[in-house]
Amino acid sequence: MLRCILLVVWVCAYLPPAVAAQDPVLEVDLHEILARFLATNSMAPGISAQVTCPPLGLDWSGAVGTVSRESDEPLTVINTFRIASNTKTYVAAAILRLAELNRLDLDSSLGSHLPTDQVDFLTADGYDLNAINLRQVLSHTSGLHEHCHDERYGDAIVADPQHQWTRSEQIRQLVDWEDPAGQPGEGYFYSDTGYVMLGGIIERITGQNLGAAVRDLLDYPGLGLNVTWWETLEVPPAAAGTRAHQYFGDHDTSDWNPSFDLYGGGGIVTDTLELGRFMRLLLKGDVLKQDASLAAMTGDGTASYRLGLMSMELGGHQVWGHQGFWNTFAFHVPSLDLTVSGCILNHHAENGKVLAAELIERVSRARQ
Repeated sequence: MLRCILLVVWVCAYLPPAVAAQDPVLEVDLHEILARFLATNSMAPGISAQVTCPPLGLDWSGAVGTVSRESDEPLTVINTFRIASNTKTYVAAAILRLAELNRLDLDSSLGSHLPTDQVDFLTADGYDLNAINLRQVLSHTSGLHEHCHDERYGDAIVADPQHQWTRSEQIRQLVDWEDPAGQPGEGYFYSDTGYVMLGGIIERITGQNLGAAVRDLLDYPGLGLNVTWWETLEVPPAAAGTRAHQYFGDHDTSDWNPSFDLYGGGGIVTDTLELGRFMRLLLKGDVLKQDASLAAMTGDGTASYRLGLMSMELGGHQVWGHQGFWNTFAFHVPSLDLTVSGCILNHHAENGKVLAAELIERVSRARQ
């Protein structure tokens, strides 16, 4: 009998600590944060969010509002949406996977990966493509400007939302409309066009369209990404929820031709659950195969932007993640083992990082 008791004590001493049960008060508070945010941002018909914190036993998701201004259908966390620049994190991870597979070198020159016509007109505009490397493009320190910085780009989209944009057309507008933002490695300047170029590089190396290439390189099925797809380049998964309507001020953009933000700077459609799942798995080390790759992704670049990842303080904690033009966000908080993601259905509503900070602060109090 004594031996059995000692065995039980020994086993219990080495078991991991029990995970706390979910806190219903915390979940009510998280929902109320969404409701208050929507009440003060009524130009957005709805908001969805996901909050995951295993130390609290918390795997909460919620939504408020409707799928569109014209509908009474409640928004849910499985409604899908364009994630805009959140796509850059997927593209950066795909580039790092190609590096892991020895199919490219992050320190190789940008010019060595571009077609001749792009090299010619970028060089004519003053870019030294031999001095720009892929690591700098990933971290927005290449000196590349961006085509969408010019107001004429947004005006053209609103004037003709069904225009079929091409990658070459967008890179050409960079040359025609903007001068270089600086010298390679000189400093940070966010360049959507740089990621458009990275998207083209992925396609040329893999021989696949960007959606299929990123899906295969990151292994969506292995990550449990079952409703994530690249708009127009892939068939929407059967499991994907219906699309929510996303707004640019008074404009419902849901039927706009997605080619204006499709080629690597944006392009992915998913739901709140999988947006947060991907960011969490990436930063927990379950997407890239080598520790050095994640170390580079979080360590190279500048204080505010690494390789496809933003770095900032939210809710009193250091976070890694990204935001998108359509007011989407996904952030991981290592100190709390917390991941938050969400979508606010209007670009002109209050910035999503404000909502993310409120969610993080509330969970932080629960961890104390």
